[in-house]
Amino acid sequence: MAKKISRREMLHFGALIAAPAVLKMTGTPAAAQAGRLRISWWGGADRAKRTQAAIDAFKGLNAGLDIVPESVGWDAYWTKLATQVAGGNPPDIIQMDYRYLPEYARRGALRPLDDLVPSVIDPSDYVPSVIEAGKIDGKQYGIPMGMNSDVLLYDKTMLEKLGLPAPTPEMSWAEFTTLGENVTKKANKRGYFGAADPSVMEPELEYWVLTRGRTLYDASGKLGFTRDDAESWLALCAEMRAKGAIAPPELAATDKITIDSDLLTTGHAAITFTNSNQIVGYQAANKGKIGMAFHPKGDKPGEYLKPSMMLCVSATAADPKMAAALIDFMVLKPGGAKLLGVERGVSPSAKIRDLLAGDLDETGRIQVEHLSALSKRGPAPLPPAPPKGAAEVTALIRQAAEKAGFKQLTPKQAADQLVSEAERVLSKA
Repeated sequence: MAKKISRREMLHFGALIAAPAVLKMTGTPAAAQAGRLRISWWGGADRAKRTQAAIDAFKGLNAGLDIVPESVGWDAYWTKLATQVAGGNPPDIIQMDYRYLPEYARRGALRPLDDLVPSVIDPSDYVPSVIEAGKIDGKQYGIPMGMNSDVLLYDKTMLEKLGLPAPTPEMSWAEFTTLGENVTKKANKRGYFGAADPSVMEPELEYWVLTRGRTLYDASGKLGFTRDDAESWLALCAEMRAKGAIAPPELAATDKITIDSDLLTTGHAAITFTNSNQIVGYQAANKGKIGMAFHPKGDKPGEYLKPSMMLCVSATAADPKMAAALIDFMVLKPGGAKLLGVERGVSPSAKIRDLLAGDLDETGRIQVEHLSALSKRGPAPLPPAPPKGAAEVTALIRQAAEKAGFKQLTPKQAADQLVSEAERVLSKA
């Protein structure tokens, strides 16, 4: 059984790792048929509705084309995809995360798109760093659908009801801890806390590390952070937990890596940690108004503009050109882009941003304004893509956080174990 690891950045590669390094098939596999495309993505009900509308619109322009959608939650998605790839039965179009693009590309599971760019897909007006993020070893494997950043989302209605201020761009971790304490005390509800526990979330450790001038991984694929980085982070979270500012580990364990099970949505926390584009899904799932804020400020920038997710073409796709045309329609053509909106992030394309500007609802405007403020504030550079073995390190990060959370290990012991095991995993990858 696959082990659940951290929010948003989790990967289950057991089946894929057990498979041959490069999946080669003879002939056309049964699932890859001319005139038929399979497309897979993770996400909630709102994303599924928007994506299906775009699929239907594309089918209307291509008579006789059959498109089979496959959509599941984040954790189940990676387990299913790894199994499909290992079995030679992947979807033709695969929604991909920046974190896992290198693993799939280097295992031969994805098709380079260079011969279809710009003839079929033309991202020439993309933010340069975002389109570059879709390249592995000099080849374009992924077309980013949007750009986002790691953020805080908070229950604006609850904070206003309690008479407490929203997180501010200049807030320190000490001030954040005080805010969390005050939420917990003033709400005075059993099982309700100021914030979710960020220690189990890999992106939050990454944020912490970036503010200290390092990265999770360096350009050579080695661990980029130190034992002291990990210990200081786990110690900070232990302090927040002890003060009641963040949820205890037994409550954090109820989060099943979906918007619907997140502690903000289930009514157990006023603040959570996620990606900026997810405000659309969170607002749809919550009655109260959802606000967006920067993380507590560190010595150096910790938030960065990143591709929210990408679309890739499988190496076994029977009709790569048609698959690329669907990607182009969804991401760069007005008919598809307007249907998808900014639920997957703010478009890296200037023309699409201009196209959508007049149609943005409140959650869309919040995203655009936040990313604009981040650009002016000075984001951190896009970190190196995680190397092979990063999936196991992600699991180790959560394990270390849980052991520290349940006081099975001290922050120092958990940090030592994390770094030692992570270095061992990366040395064998």
